Order: sequence, then C-alpha cells, then structure tokens
Amino acid sequence: MATIYDIAKAVGVAKSTVANALSGKGTVSETTRQRILQAAQDLGYRPNAVARSLYLHKTFTIALIIPNIANPFYPEIAGAVENMAREHEYQVLLCNTHQNFDLGRQQMERFISRWVDGYIIMGSSMDIADITQYFKHGHPIVLCDWQENESPIGIPQVSVDFYQAGELAAKHLLELGHQRIAIIGDEPQQTLRLEGFRAVLEKSGIALPPSMIQQGNSTLESGYAAAKKLLLHEPHPTAIFATTDWMAVGAMDAVLDEGLHIPQDISIIGLDDIVVSAHIRPRLTTIAVPKLQLAKEATELLLNQFTDRQDSSASHLVEPYIIVRQSTAAPISI
Repeated sequence: MATIYDIAKAVGVAKSTVANALSGKGTVSETTRQRILQAAQDLGYRPNAVARSLYLHKTFTIALIIPNIANPFYPEIAGAVENMAREHEYQVLLCNTHQNFDLGRQQMERFISRWVDGYIIMGSSMDIADITQYFKHGHPIVLCDWQENESPIGIPQVSVDFYQAGELAAKHLLELGHQRIAIIGDEPQQTLRLEGFRAVLEKSGIALPPSMIQQGNSTLESGYAAAKKLLLHEPHPTAIFATTDWMAVGAMDAVLDEGLHIPQDISIIGLDDIVVSAHIRPRLTTIAVPKLQLAKEATELLLNQFTDRQDSSASHLVEPYIIVRQSTAAPISI
C-alpha cells in the first residue's frame, strides 16, 4: 500500500509538502498540489483513517441505536439517517438493543471506546437515566421518536406529535360512523396516542371501556393476540385502532382468521405508515409518521452538536398525517 513517503519520492518533494497538499493545509503551490494529487491517484494511495482519527480526535462515525430491526419502522429510519450522514462524510453504525437496557449500556460503552462521534438513540432502546449521564459527560446525543411517557430535559430530541396522531385516528373512525371502537396500545411508551384518541371519543360522547383497550408490545404477534381477545366480546368492536402498523397487521390476521372481513365487519387503522402497509390486502389505513423528516432533523441536530453545543437543548416536533386506504369504511349498521 502506497504511503506519503512513496508520493514524496515520486514527486520529488518533502513528506511535509505531501501531507499539506493532501490535507489542504499549509502553503503549497497549485502546480505542486496537482502533481501530488495525480501521483497519489497513480500509486493508489489511501489515507490512513486511524491516523486521521488520532490527529483530528474524530472518527466520522455516528451510532444509531434502535430497539429492534425486525420492526419495519426502523430500517426506513436507518436508511434515511445513513443517507443524511453520508452527505456529510459520516458513516453510521447500527445497534439493536432488543429493549434490553443492560445490553444498551454495554453497547454504548463499546461505541465510546471506539471514539464514535455521536449517537442517535430511538425510544425503548436504552434507559433514559443512562443516556442522561452519558450526555452530561459530553457525548453528543439526540433522542429520536422517544417514549411518550418520558420528557427528558436538556437532551435534544426529534419526535412526532403523537397526541395529534391519536386524535386523527379517532376523528377518522368517528367520521365513518363507528361507535364500538377498540384500541391496541403499547403502554406506557405510547401513552400520548391513547390520550389523544380517548379525548376525541369523550368529546363525542363515545365510551372507551377498559375491556376495549388491549395491551401489545409493538410486535406482530402482540397485535394478533390482542385482537383475538377483542373478538371474544359480543358484540365485537366495529373498528380497531392499533398504535403501530405492525400491531395493526397482526390484528388484521386475527380478524381474517376468525372468518371476518376487513373493512366490512371490522375496520382497522394503524400508525407509522411502514412500507408493507401499502401492499397488504386490504391496504392499511394509517396515521403516517414523516420518517424521512424525522431522520433528517435528528441527524442535523446531532451534526450541529459537533460544532455548536449551544444547540444541544433543541427539540423538534413533526406533524403526522392520515393516509386513508381500504382497511377502514363505514360500519354495516350504524
């Protein structure tokens, strides 16, 4: 592998001149700089990333810490973060914690030992107490799509107006004429969605009894199990709001397995707008999270911390919107 010594020998200049030309520092004539760059290309020179990191005290890497890549919501976020980071010549290291806080702490320590420059941490990935301590010790961190039951102070974050998301879901079902409505939620992490949903129902005089609220954990399987429980009630609900698309897809499977039809017998609405939602049958009505905007703003907040710590307390909230597809309709009998 070619070194700056080889380039210096080929061009007939000092090693320091080559180093200055390659780094853009010092005073090197344009003619000499072009000769050096051409020689570096001809010799197949590659800069030593480790040496560069030691010199700059930067590795040009950021870590994206997520709960579980198996949920289709997170690959979309990861792809958007990676694209944004690449524009600024950063690489992204991806880490799954599987909602295990001990594993999250262990992975964080490993990243720190590798001089990772900063961290985007998504909800349910780590204990906020651990994150707060890392942030206080000077590690650049941005929270993304954080738990709705926690309001960390001082740590920059980008999230979604989930209260509004719950409102949008409830308004859609009410406009269709539904009154026997159920919800599958993942509490306490997703409490704002339920609060927004419940507030709209209460304002319209529609009850949401405890039996019509089932707990899930944002997985396909939990959505299926929760919907099965809801279908035991007679009369069964005419509409189900699942607080993630992944649980909504599981609920759809349960309804179909019972020989019922969507949306004729039961309407189902989700939240996230993951890619699969537009391709299953029937296509899923959902409250869309603007994932590209979420990822872009989180990455920008992190990159800003590398140059201006005064922006470290910034907090951004992006607005959700509804996408009406084929999984919701007016109930057969209103």
